[in-house]
Amino acid sequence: MLTISKYHERVRTQGEQLQQLQAELDKLHKEVSSVRTANSERVAKLVFQRLNEDFVRKPDYALSSVGASIDLEKTSRDYEDANSAYFWNHFSFWNYARPPTVILEPDVFPGNCWAFEGDQGQVVIRLPGRVQLTDITLQHPPPSVAHSGGAKSAPRSFQVYGLQVDDETEVFLGKFTFDVEKSEIQTFHLQNDPPTAFPKVKIQILSNWGHPHFTCLYRVRAHGMRSSEEAGDSATGGPN
Repeated sequence: MLTISKYHERVRTQGEQLQQLQAELDKLHKEVSSVRTANSERVAKLVFQRLNEDFVRKPDYALSSVGASIDLEKTSRDYEDANSAYFWNHFSFWNYARPPTVILEPDVFPGNCWAFEGDQGQVVIRLPGRVQLTDITLQHPPPSVAHSGGAKSAPRSFQVYGLQVDDETEVFLGKFTFDVEKSEIQTFHLQNDPPTAFPKVKIQILSNWGHPHFTCLYRVRAHGMRSSEEAGDSATGGPN
């Protein structure tokens, strides 16, 4: 027969077991949350890695790995303000502002962009040689995953110029619109007729999608063909 004392003892024991179980559940919840956070970052990186394995089947002469670089003297200054460190520290992927050379890299994921002040600016890319430019490709993460101002910081209207060897003469190659409602990777055909080879290309941003403080450029690609003169110089060991 269950006495009152035994009943109270059983209740106390079960209460202690429930408290222990609750503590274990709380610990498990914290562990699952930390794993989920780590996995979310890994999944995001994998997603953008797959995005980089994209459908643009054209040679890219605006890659730093093939010799492209940024003409800093002709490129807008980086975005800076008193809250920039606070702003960038809120990104889970990067904790500092990126230089313009980041647009020449294939790594495209939220926050890994070059920001310049306002909605108008430019970047001049020094190509690895003289290139007959045919197309320009811009890439910006979709609004659902873009941290740096979302779609509002993406470039909207922009113009492309080829710079001649004298580094002063600019040839207009077209005016275009990057539509954030479309694909995150958009290629624009240039008006380079008759075909002319340029050692540099200028991307001039005329507007963004509404961000009041800065515009973010992610990857920029320059497509075309190395000029036959350039190929001849390389083959004979002549100057590039």
